[in-house]
Amino acid sequence: MLFTPVRGYPPEIEDYVPLGPAGEITTIRGVGRLLRVLRAGRLRLPPNPYALGEELERAAELVLRCQGTLVDLEVERRVERSLTVWTDSGVDQIRGVIDYTEDDTGLSVSRRGGRSVLKFPRHTLIRFAPASTERLQVVSVEIPTRLRLR
Repeated sequence: MLFTPVRGYPPEIEDYVPLGPAGEITTIRGVGRLLRVLRAGRLRLPPNPYALGEELERAAELVLRCQGTLVDLEVERRVERSLTVWTDSGVDQIRGVIDYTEDDTGLSVSRRGGRSVLKFPRHTLIRFAPASTERLQVVSVEIPTRLRLR
């Protein structure tokens, strides 16, 4: 889903809503965010919202019918670190970097998700360049309250 803020920066906030696999917590949260957008758009909710994961065209159609609907978003800033490594065998782009260290033996890269540490031996390493990307992540979508104190 793509949200356009009424005011402020950035001009658009993109939210990927996982609709599968069924039973996972990320799917449950994603379906909940989708249902709140549909409610705010005053659309009839599907009898089994988890089936939308198998009917992606239908889910996209429902979201498109909600264009122009106002919702309140709670967002958090996220920073994703990556590392580009040039070696004798080519160039590797590593995403989800937690930390990296360089010593006499070479370069060690710790990655998010409990994956094994990557090691690049010193004799094959040409250079490396870290980078970070900041983005806004949608934490929750809420139907705006109609009555506000002024």
